[in-house]
Amino acid sequence: MGSKRVGLARTQALIQSLKRELNLSATTLKGNKEVFKAKTADYTVLEQDGGGVIQVNPAGTTLIQLPGAASVGAGWSIDVIITEDDGGTMDQKVNIGTLTGEFFSGIIIGGDAGGSVIANGTSNDFVTISTSAKSGERFTFVSDGTRMHCTGWAYDVSHTLFADAAG
Repeated sequence: MGSKRVGLARTQALIQSLKRELNLSATTLKGNKEVFKAKTADYTVLEQDGGGVIQVNPAGTTLIQLPGAASVGAGWSIDVIITEDDGGTMDQKVNIGTLTGEFFSGIIIGGDAGGSVIANGTSNDFVTISTSAKSGERFTFVSDGTRMHCTGWAYDVSHTLFADAAG
């Protein structure tokens, strides 16, 4: 009985076609990086962006369009960070939108002792960040397969909130 040599390309194809979970308990992953994209204008988030970070430093009013919760499936997530090069107040508006007909659930917590704002789940399909918002605000979006859940950290929830239309 001899051994059959399998080439690298064939081995890679076999591994990539696996459709099962890998149990990585007690495993250390080194050198892995999240997908990171820097945007200055409108961007439609792709399914393959999931698990990563999008940093938005808007050059004008900007829309970050999330994919449909059903199309990316339960457990898909993305982080969005709003930034300004000078680290201060935002110079431009940013809107983060769900797919038409989907609505946010979740909470944005204000760091200025202003409390929080909660998505109503029935009409809020945007997170709007005004020009009074501060650089460094961060949002995590997670799909449950039906809608996007948002947890956000903002300086002031009167400037960053859930809305029924883009700002």
